[in-house]
Amino acid sequence: MERAIAVILSGGQSRRMGRDKAGLTLEGQSFLDRMTEGLAPLFDQVYVSVDRPGRYPGRQELPDLRPGQGPLAGLETAFLRTGAEEVFLAAVDLPFASPDLARRVVAAAGDGDACVIRRRDGGAEPLFALYRRSCLPALTACLDEGRRAVKALLERVDCRWLEEDALGEIDLERALWNINTQADFSRAAERREEK
Repeated sequence: MERAIAVILSGGQSRRMGRDKAGLTLEGQSFLDRMTEGLAPLFDQVYVSVDRPGRYPGRQELPDLRPGQGPLAGLETAFLRTGAEEVFLAAVDLPFASPDLARRVVAAAGDGDACVIRRRDGGAEPLFALYRRSCLPALTACLDEGRRAVKALLERVDCRWLEEDALGEIDLERALWNINTQADFSRAAERREEK
């Protein structure tokens, strides 16, 4: 049985990029492959959250039960369609996110319902975070109420915060760099060799 899984959010409609971000490539490897390879050693299975089945042939897809409702709907689907107790949610458009950072998030979860990185400015990083099945009632309630922001869920569960200061050796600006536009992608391609 799959106790802990990773679910890669495949990027929705990618309006700002103008094309599917999962297929963008750096160093000859797609964003989806980069994320999958990074997370696969850490979890029982890696799934791809999709708005419709058949987007990524050969992948373990989890088609949304509530299409068009954003990341919370993908998380709800992951719990309802698998037996997983833990879901590590990861946005596909974080091409520099590292397995080490994922390990740190999992290790910091303790017995909380969720574990999310909190930046020095108070901002949260809920799309590279761990969620437990105990979140499901609050998650479903949020979606039923039309509250689609992940913040709405975090307000209702026991969230453990992994503070940025505790991750001093990790370059979070790079690791959590969200590639949303063609300009972002061009800069990422230029910086791909940076360590």
